[in-house]
Amino acid sequence: MNFESIYYFTELAKTLNMNETGEKLYISQQTLSNHIKRLEDYYGTKLFFRKPKLMLTPIGEEYLKYAEKVLTAEADMINKIRDMESEDMGKLIIGASSPRADIFIPSVIEKFTEEFPQVNLVLHEKQSQDLEEMCLENKIDIAISIDEDYKNENLKSRLLLEEKLYLCVSDRLLKKYVKDLETLKEKSLKKIDLRDFEKVPFLLYTQDNRIRNLINKSFKEAGVKPNNYIETAYSRIALAICNKAIAAVFISQMNIKRWMQEFGDDINVFPVYSKNKPVTLGIYAIKNKNRYSTKYAKRFIELLEEYFDSFNSEKLERIAKK
Repeated sequence: MNFESIYYFTELAKTLNMNETGEKLYISQQTLSNHIKRLEDYYGTKLFFRKPKLMLTPIGEEYLKYAEKVLTAEADMINKIRDMESEDMGKLIIGASSPRADIFIPSVIEKFTEEFPQVNLVLHEKQSQDLEEMCLENKIDIAISIDEDYKNENLKSRLLLEEKLYLCVSDRLLKKYVKDLETLKEKSLKKIDLRDFEKVPFLLYTQDNRIRNLINKSFKEAGVKPNNYIETAYSRIALAICNKAIAAVFISQMNIKRWMQEFGDDINVFPVYSKNKPVTLGIYAIKNKNRYSTKYAKRFIELLEEYFDSFNSEKLERIAKK
């Protein structure tokens, strides 16, 4: 028995297809079959049923759990040895949600690769829920996950940023629904009262969106039912809808920073408050709490913290001037 055979077993268990797994591993079906047979001979039992189709036996299902733990432990041991021998080399697998990854990942990677040129970086762009599952399954080392109330007993998390939400709305749109526009703008610069925008049409994200969950709570606490004019899962469209004065939109802090230069001259950016507190979405670095963290993994998180710290000092609110 060796780690290579165990790894091939776990890969075959995912696909239950000899040809597909062989192509993925760049080995022949015969070589793959030999590795599986070697494991079965070692344990004296069958791990797969071959007919009528390939599938795990009950023992195979139990062995898969064991195999995944063995491979994780082996990877951790290799990383510990390299750290103890001060070898700054290895692989770091990072995951982040795509709308944010293209904002901060390039800056962090630039600094990281200068310090650790021999560490191979692998990047995954997935939704936060998927990233959390990948951490639990030890498929990624660090995930940048988003949640309004992050809790998971099997994962270790570190808060990177309490990302604020902003209401972006043009003067052209407000003039249609607000009598005293200048007073509203001055008042809303510090914090908005959603009751003041009850008649304004909104673009809202779909119900499965985590920002939408926060907005729903904010409207409920304000005792206001939003004029839901447009609903979308596509966050990038918010900028165009706002600039064309079609609807008011809620935009996260990082996207405000990214799009600020693209906003039209008459766009107001107001901070969203609920119960006298800013409405925020937590951005976390998460990892499997049972995995060993290399020094370069720890350094990557430090670089993330340094990057996100810069956001806290920025003032993004603004009133459109005549």
